[in-house]
Amino acid sequence: MTLTATWGQLSWRALDWVYLSGQVGVQARLPVVAATGAAALAAARFTRPSLVFAQPWQPRLGRDVPLRHATVVTGWCLGAYLVGLLPLTAAVASQGAGTPHPVPVLGALTGFAALTLLGYLCGVALRGLIAVPVAIGLVFVCTSLPLVADTWTALSLQLPFTPSLGARESIPLGLYRLGFFLLLGTAAAWTSVWLLRAPRQWSAPQVTAVVAVATAVVLPHLYAFPLVTYAPGGSEVCAEREGVRYCVHEGHADELALIVELAAPVFAAYGSSEAVPAQVRDHSLATGDDEVPHGAEHGVLWMRVYPGWDPYQEVPATAAVWLLPDMFVCGSESVGSTDERAPSEQRRVTVLVELKAWLASRPFPGAADGGLFAGADPDEIRDWISRNEERIAACEVEPEELPWRP
Repeated sequence: MTLTATWGQLSWRALDWVYLSGQVGVQARLPVVAATGAAALAAARFTRPSLVFAQPWQPRLGRDVPLRHATVVTGWCLGAYLVGLLPLTAAVASQGAGTPHPVPVLGALTGFAALTLLGYLCGVALRGLIAVPVAIGLVFVCTSLPLVADTWTALSLQLPFTPSLGARESIPLGLYRLGFFLLLGTAAAWTSVWLLRAPRQWSAPQVTAVVAVATAVVLPHLYAFPLVTYAPGGSEVCAEREGVRYCVHEGHADELALIVELAAPVFAAYGSSEAVPAQVRDHSLATGDDEVPHGAEHGVLWMRVYPGWDPYQEVPATAAVWLLPDMFVCGSESVGSTDERAPSEQRRVTVLVELKAWLASRPFPGAADGGLFAGADPDEIRDWISRNEERIAACEVEPEELPWRP
């Protein structure tokens, strides 16, 4: 399962250790469900009361037997999961950007073991094959809750998203998750042993562990942990072309030349130096929440470089979006049309949409021009933009006004 899920990532661009640290929890979501089902099946089959050596009136099993069952299932499943992650780890190591973050990794692996023990507890408690679907459903819900509400992130294996270079999982969140899963694993193991004893007697440490788990489930709903923090943690690598400075994190140095090559033709095709940003910066260099939203005020275009990104699509599109206004300026709710009977708002938004597409195609000389800008000379379009820049920004240009159209 792990190999299948990660195989397509082996050839991704911009892989880094921060991303891999987060993926240890993300990729465990389905394998831990399978491990839980296996643990529940083992417990249901090997601890049922009908076994000859387990008469109902006897102290049937000592502590070692259930722990040995759980250790074997957890060890094999967790080991297989780690083996499945080896190719992705090797791919990240070959690029070597950033540094691993041990707390998310330890939290995810501890969570894998704890949830497997929870599945074993379901098998001991229910004493039948019904324990398998119950355990699978319970753990699947537990691992899926962070995708529904952020407050469950501290109690599950993963963040709702995977951070990459320039950010990291919040340390308080990671430590809380690690502590929670240690408690859960301890409580599940003790409770499994208690259920197999005759007579059943609660011990003070066991009761304390169960109460601690229940309390730990409630606390994240009372105090919301921050999910990620900025961690640029490296120098920047820069280049300059035609008055625009391009800077990326040192871990993305291999992407810099391609970013310049793809963005510069878009800015050149637009022509207006006032509209072109002063800097294009890698999002991994951001150090605070205010930098990116207010980038336009300082002439900074923030470019998100992340594992698996496609620069040939994203760089030209991001550059074109910077140069032109948002389509909502036109008031047509992003609905465009060139039909003469269509409302003027829809016709005007079509001009913006196709101008963005034309600008984004400039890095690719062989790209076919279509729509409203088909066959137009690039110099003529640049001159037209310079004469009508304010009207373009206000979305006041209709298709019939384009000078190269018949």
